Order: sequence, then C-alpha cells, then structure tokens
Amino acid sequence: MSIINTLFGSSQTPNKMFPKSTDDGEVRIENNQLICQDFKGVHSCVVKLADLQYAYIKVTPSKERYLFLFDHHQNDIPVTFKGFQSVYEELSLTFSFNDDIFFAHVHNEDQLNKQLWRRKHPKNYGVLDANYADYNDGFEIQSEPKLFVSWDITYQEIEQNKHIYFETSPYGQKLLKFKYPVRIGNVIYDDFQAYFDNKRSDVPVLYFYSDCYNDSGNDGSYYDLKHVLSRDLMGNEALNGYERDDQKNLIFNLKGIALSICYTYDSRYQYDGGNTSVIIQNHREYPELLMDKDYEARIVISDAVTFDGDFSCPKDYTKNERIKYRPSVITEKFKAQPVIWIDAVNNKMGCSANGYAQTFNVAEIESLSVRNILPARGRGGAELYIITTDKIYHSILSGICKAFDNYVKNIEQLTGKKVTFEKEYYDC
Repeated sequence: MSIINTLFGSSQTPNKMFPKSTDDGEVRIENNQLICQDFKGVHSCVVKLADLQYAYIKVTPSKERYLFLFDHHQNDIPVTFKGFQSVYEELSLTFSFNDDIFFAHVHNEDQLNKQLWRRKHPKNYGVLDANYADYNDGFEIQSEPKLFVSWDITYQEIEQNKHIYFETSPYGQKLLKFKYPVRIGNVIYDDFQAYFDNKRSDVPVLYFYSDCYNDSGNDGSYYDLKHVLSRDLMGNEALNGYERDDQKNLIFNLKGIALSICYTYDSRYQYDGGNTSVIIQNHREYPELLMDKDYEARIVISDAVTFDGDFSCPKDYTKNERIKYRPSVITEKFKAQPVIWIDAVNNKMGCSANGYAQTFNVAEIESLSVRNILPARGRGGAELYIITTDKIYHSILSGICKAFDNYVKNIEQLTGKKVTFEKEYYDC
C-alpha cells in the first residue's frame, strides 16, 4: 500500500476489492437501463432496472464471475468489464445490495450462486375459511355481483367479458387479465391471468396461471397452497408430484383440468423464484371440434396414394382447426392405411392417418416438401408438409427417416404439385 493510501485511505479497502478490468467489454447505466456491451457479443444485453426482480453473484464451473440480473430475462454481467465498479456501486446504492456477500465471493473460484437482493412483492393470494367444492367446474370473478366462469369457456366467449383486459408480457405474449380477484375453490388469487395467443379462438382457454407471493417472498406460499389443495382435493389423483431440494411440484387432476403448484429453489442451474407458480391447463377432450359433418356428407375420392408402414397425422386440434376425425368413407375404403386423396368434385386434397385427417382447398396449395431428420442421439424421423400460397408450412404426415422418399413421384402425380426436399439435419 502506498504512503498516500496509508495516510488518506484507499478507494477500495482490501476486503472490498473489485476484480481488475479488462478490454473485453464495457457496462454503463443510461435512462434507467443497464447496458452491457460484450465486444465478442456473447454477454451483450440491456437490463430494464425498473423490472429488476433479483440479483446474484455467480461463479461458473469455468471460474467466470458475473453479476446475474433478472428482469424477466436472464442477464450475466461480467465483473471484469470496464465501468463495472461504478455500475455496481450505483446499483447497490439504489437497491441496497448485500455488499458483504458480493465481496466475499466475487473472487471465488468454486461454482456458486449467492443472492444479493430480491424485490419484495405484497402477498397476492388468500386462503378462505370456507368449503367450496367447485374446483372442477371453473372459477369465480369477485366482481359485484360475482360471476362464475366455466373451465370450458372459449377464447371468443371470455374476450367479451366486461371484467377482463389485455396486457403484453415481458416476452411479447398477449395476456388476458381480470379487473377483480378470482376464486378457485377455497383460494383467492389477486393476479390470475391467461395466455391469449392460441391459434384457435373457438376452443376453451387452455392455460391460466398466477405467480403467488407471500409477504416474505419465500416457499411459505407453496406450503400455504399445498395445505389447502391437499385438504380439498384429497380424493383427486396427484400426477407426477415430487418435492426435491431444488424444486417442489404437485399436480392435481380436476376432471381433465391439471392444476399444478411449483416452487423453485437456488441450485446449480436455477434461481429461487420467490413465488409459487400456479398453472391451470385444460386437457379435456372436445370431440365436437373434430367433427366435419358438412364435408363428410359431400366427400368424393377421385384418386389416392396409400402408404405402408407407421405414419401419423397431427392431432392437436385445439391449436389447428384443420384437424378433424378421419372421414368414415376413408376408413371404409382404405381401412386404417395412411392416405392422401384428391377430391376433384370439391377441389380438395386430404390426408389421414391414426384416426385423424386434414383437408386443404387445392387452390391454396403451392407445393409440398419433405424434411428428413437423420438419426443421431434421437431416432430421427420425416415430415411431409403442404406449403400454402401464403408460404406457411403445414405438417400433414410424419414417419421414420426417409419414409416419404419412395412416394415422392406418386405424390406429385396425384396432386400435380412439386415435392421438394428440405435440408437434412441430425436429431441431436
């Protein structure tokens, strides 16, 4: 230590030394945003400080050290970038970081994640002293008067409800939110919401969720919810439940509605979320959406190509309105064989396998395409696509790798459309 530092003090005391700066990048704060510029591009990012949820000191297995910041996105800020010291000091002053933890570990070489700060959220759920037994049926908006909503409500129907509004998530998703708290069974959720970006709007809402905080921002929220749900749903089957040191997760089956609660802790690859994630997914079947009585009454099989082997047709009808049951006339003529047919009378082309089918107007089809995925760590496979005139790829059949190669000429002759091959890649 120099005589000047001895007499007047150093800007960095020995136990609070920042790592030496390098020329690999720089970091600064502008307009309430932390801007990290990595000259190699790997760690370049912009952190919205108004959205900051928690901060950690992080050391990787390769002994790299970062200030980890979560603003709904994961950001690793190298502690050796130019400007880091002044940025850290400003952040610490603004958010009251735990400097003792930071300086105790910023020079460590062993892998670790240590929390420096966490945003406090008010408690946003409540357990009722009541005996509601309507978990399977839906939820109740706590408006005046209260309004009960079935789990079977569609996107179209709920969009017309006067008690909802829309926001955009930090990830660009459209979110449906409620103007009032929502009751599910014997729990009140203040921040209940739904993802509203499904491709079909005539199907029931598939995904609701709520991030539940207690006043301490810890796993007490999980145990609160576990207690009431286990008590109320004792007779319901808990699916794939587990409680590990790194994560706790329980799933309850509400007659086709999966209600899960999950809390994540600090571990090698994860960070303590501070809240219990409550997720409600609709897995019920709605067979009426698979009916196409109009076309079944008119279908004409003008020509067809059948396939030998194991093929399948997409079946997630809740996201794709083209997916229907296999027409009975197709089953009568081809039994269970996978098939592509042309209906010259109705100007349609159809494909079917494993009990499902899709149809397209011939005029909207530009071409077809095959993509082979070569076996590697995975077993590989093959996809047959219709490319419509709007340049969208529609998967119509899948099989093992190279399964469609010997059918290409037959498909071209049947459809009068060119079949091309996409670039192959390995199933890693």
